[in-house]
Amino acid sequence: MTLMMVPPPETQVEHHLGVLARTGVARPALEDALTTIVDAAIELTHAQQGVLLLAISSGNLEVTVARDAQRVSLPLHQVQISQGVLRRVMGSRRELIVTEDEKDSSTARQGSIGALGLHSILVIPVDKLPLAEALDATVAGRQSELLGLLYLDSSWPFFHLDREALRMLTRKVVMVVENAALFAALCEKARLDHEVEITGQIQRQMQPAQFPRVPELEVTGFTVECHAVGGDCLDVVKLSDRCHGLLVGDIAGKGIPASLLASLLQGLFVTIGALDFPPEEVVSRVNRYLCERSPEDWYATLFYAILDSSGRLDYVNAGHVPALIRRCSGKVESLESSNFPVGMFSDAQYTRGTTQMEVGNFLLIYTDGIPEAKNRSSEFFGEAGLRRLLQEFPGQTVDDLAEAVRAGVRAFTEGAPQSDDIAVLAVHYRGASLSTTSVRPATAMRASNALGRSAPLVGRSAQRRQNFSKRTDHWHS
Repeated sequence: MTLMMVPPPETQVEHHLGVLARTGVARPALEDALTTIVDAAIELTHAQQGVLLLAISSGNLEVTVARDAQRVSLPLHQVQISQGVLRRVMGSRRELIVTEDEKDSSTARQGSIGALGLHSILVIPVDKLPLAEALDATVAGRQSELLGLLYLDSSWPFFHLDREALRMLTRKVVMVVENAALFAALCEKARLDHEVEITGQIQRQMQPAQFPRVPELEVTGFTVECHAVGGDCLDVVKLSDRCHGLLVGDIAGKGIPASLLASLLQGLFVTIGALDFPPEEVVSRVNRYLCERSPEDWYATLFYAILDSSGRLDYVNAGHVPALIRRCSGKVESLESSNFPVGMFSDAQYTRGTTQMEVGNFLLIYTDGIPEAKNRSSEFFGEAGLRRLLQEFPGQTVDDLAEAVRAGVRAFTEGAPQSDDIAVLAVHYRGASLSTTSVRPATAMRASNALGRSAPLVGRSAQRRQNFSKRTDHWHS
């Protein structure tokens, strides 16, 4: 006959903790570890039944593991435990031994021990490690969170209890449960990170694959996301052989919701703009759609323009930072806003402006991540900084201009953390007399440069109008 050597409880517990570490707290490994802890407690106390109850989100306790002295799992719904004893321990947060001899105790009077046919009950609270917080110069202990209870009962008395070993087991429960919660949080974060990456890939694919280079104009653009995905968008749409639609938009907010809404906004302009409406009608239709279909706390600023081969530029600035035109003389002109952002008010009226681009002029459309970029002294780059950069711009091509803006903002911020997305669309009007036609690939800069912005607006209310007005102050500083 072969004798089976059963490892001591402490060894079994450490074994299952090692399994947990290797498996990443998978559900079976978690249950095995908790089961082993209950088995060890039964062996240490010679109890007939051991039950582990853990707190759930509602604050109540739920039976998680129930075992007998033969290491057999008991049906959880059939487990009988003394509710009176549980309430006493939950109230006092101290371990408690109750025996049938306690005739004067409230628990005995309730008959809970006798009704269950028991002689002794032992309950140990499973608490998180106590925290301490500093209050002025005094360190005050704060009651720790109750994770659960370890419940043991028997038809005979408990003798020679090793209380320290039992407390060690409850500490193991804390470690297992908290590690499981941490691992679950890490898994959720990994899942969200994966979704963000997919969202970023989709968003990048929706950006222009090519920027036009035709006889009358050259276009380039770039984006810099504050996070993995951004709420700014840009696009260039060929409306006819003579006209191009130019869009730069900025969603209030950041992250995945802003990126999804930016993609929606971009798609709306591509679709509605192709219907050959004037820019004010395009923006009005987009606004009505967004007011009907989007959440009430969502809105976007945008600049939409139609540039034809003769240099005529019809545009709508919907609450956006002013686009800038650099004339050949070095003079810089602003294309200001007289309209509300889209998505705020369904009955908003949008008016267009018109200007004439001359041969050699540059048009710069951008989001407020440029003027609201801050350096380490918390100074804003401002529209004034951008105008100065354009006035001093020595380059000859649209690529030179885009690089000058990128380098100028980077130099100003001095490595300060970026807090807002950036989108820049640069246009060089060359006139209709040139004969060369080609297409250049779109480029996108995606990095975490030091760029910033003030808080977004929320709600469709008069207060939001005031907040929006305050927000634009940074653009002109």
